[in-house]
Amino acid sequence: MKKKIFLAALAAVMLCGCKEINTGSEDYNVIDTSASETQITEKNNESAADTTVSEMQATEQSNESNDDTADSETQLLEESNADIDEAVIRELLDGNFFCMSSIFGSGNLGYTGEPVQGDNIYRVASDIFADYAEFENYVSSIYCAAEADRLMYNYPYEGSQMYLDIDGELCIDINLAGAKGYYADWSDCKIIINSVSDDRCEFTAVGSIEEPAEVPVKEEYPVDGAAVLENGKWVLEKTIY
Repeated sequence: MKKKIFLAALAAVMLCGCKEINTGSEDYNVIDTSASETQITEKNNESAADTTVSEMQATEQSNESNDDTADSETQLLEESNADIDEAVIRELLDGNFFCMSSIFGSGNLGYTGEPVQGDNIYRVASDIFADYAEFENYVSSIYCAAEADRLMYNYPYEGSQMYLDIDGELCIDINLAGAKGYYADWSDCKIIINSVSDDRCEFTAVGSIEEPAEVPVKEEYPVDGAAVLENGKWVLEKTIY
């Protein structure tokens, strides 16, 4: 009998021990779960922080890239504005002197064949310009828009047009053509730059002149002029004649 009581007591003790162990295991599992969730939260926070830093770095790099692009564009514009010098002016003057001696001014382009319109409009006989568009582009490359328009559409006087576009061909109104006496010599032209700004350069072109006389005297012939920056290129403001 005593033996049975002892075995029952032993079984009860063992059962209580198992429950304590299970309870301990459950407590241990709860602790492990909380730690895992804390680690996951910390990792998520670190990942979000890394993402924020990466985005800030990307934004800074983008801003730096935009700043570099703006600086490059400014530098190119400044270089373009600074590219006016004696060589540029001389090239423009060479074109101007050709225009004044062979197209407008003291001379005009020759013509050929039969009239193409009325009895005074002829095709220009020139191998310099293939068509009217080429002629128009050439004049516009030397003079500003206002002066180019005057020469092409209001020359030799307001409301008259010596050179015309007839079906794309360069033609001339011979009633408005004719040579004029001109005694200036620009072959040894000197150029004096008086002032330069971002979009304007004032200069003096100095040639020579020898007018008819019993005793001809060759003298300096200075003419003031200006080049302006228009649509990214330097052109003459007015004809130099």
